Amino acid sequence: MNTPNPDPLELAFSDFFNGDKQATITIHNDIGDVEEVPVSYFFRSFQEMPLLEQKALELCRGSVLDVGAGSGCHSLILKERGMDVTPLEIRPALVEMMKKQGLENAVQADFYKYRQQTFDTLLLLMNGIGFAGHLLGVDLLLKHAQKLLNPGGQIILDSSDLMYMYEEEDGSYLIDLNREKYYGEVEYQFEYKGQMGKPFDWIFVDYYTLEQMAIENGFRSEIIYEGEHFEYLARIYNTSY
Repeated sequence: MNTPNPDPLELAFSDFFNGDKQATITIHNDIGDVEEVPVSYFFRSFQEMPLLEQKALELCRGSVLDVGAGSGCHSLILKERGMDVTPLEIRPALVEMMKKQGLENAVQADFYKYRQQTFDTLLLLMNGIGFAGHLLGVDLLLKHAQKLLNPGGQIILDSSDLMYMYEEEDGSYLIDLNREKYYGEVEYQFEYKGQMGKPFDWIFVDYYTLEQMAIENGFRSEIIYEGEHFEYLARIYNTSY
């Protein structure tokens, strides 16, 4: 019987959590250069977080579902502030790690299958909407989000417009904007200590597209903050009540 290969992200996070503060994970993608990212980046304190993430945490209210909680760094901050936060993560090793940090109610589940309770805020940080994978996935995510939100609930998320990666000096673009595949759809693959993970789809959504999809799903949206590198923080809120 074949044993599945360990997940590189889980291995890297575990090494860091257990004392290897120099642990680094390699991130491959199909549109740009290979990145070497210190695992410490995923375990940031509030002071170490970019302004966008700080603003996002300030916007959280009521009961919060931290979707794709990862290391739990955002949930820990909300818990320290006395908020009712539930970290949701699909990787079991990361859930156990969060519980060891005091996030006892961390849940191991697929977002699309989770229906245990409803919330006032869904938090999707570090381009958390990206796990939708493609535009159809974003639509499915918003539809499921409606089922998880209390009346008047909100989604706080960030993403980026990747169009800048295809722009030439004369203002023209290297890609056909009418092509079948949306330009923000990326394939990623994690590598750690020579262990390659499975390739997975990820999406970066430009705000105009996100706004239109939000409207189609009964939401309104607003930009809260725009960064210098085409990233933005958005609030999507329920208009059904």
